[in-house]
Amino acid sequence: MTLYSQYIYSILLFTVKNKYLFDSNNEIHQYRTRHNKDLHLPMVNLSRFKKGAYVSGIKAFNHLPQYIKALVNDVKCFKSTLRKFLYQHSFYSVAEYYDYQEDIN
Repeated sequence: MTLYSQYIYSILLFTVKNKYLFDSNNEIHQYRTRHNKDLHLPMVNLSRFKKGAYVSGIKAFNHLPQYIKALVNDVKCFKSTLRKFLYQHSFYSVAEYYDYQEDIN
């Protein structure tokens, strides 16, 4: 795996293993939106907090493909599926990860 893929892998494992620290959008509001299963991204002002593991983990998790997000309750399966995904798509920057869009064919 590339260095950035390893970073994404570790930040996502932190998020999944500590999921009790995070709120989902459907816990914040009761509206049925298409992103209600995503994690709620808090409003932050400090750039140090924006670049930290908490906010970066939320952003990375929300950008995962849906089939990987569905495995969040089974950590072992989540880890192996995420590892396969990151091996298939070698990301050479975090911005490249955020620009990735899954083909829906």
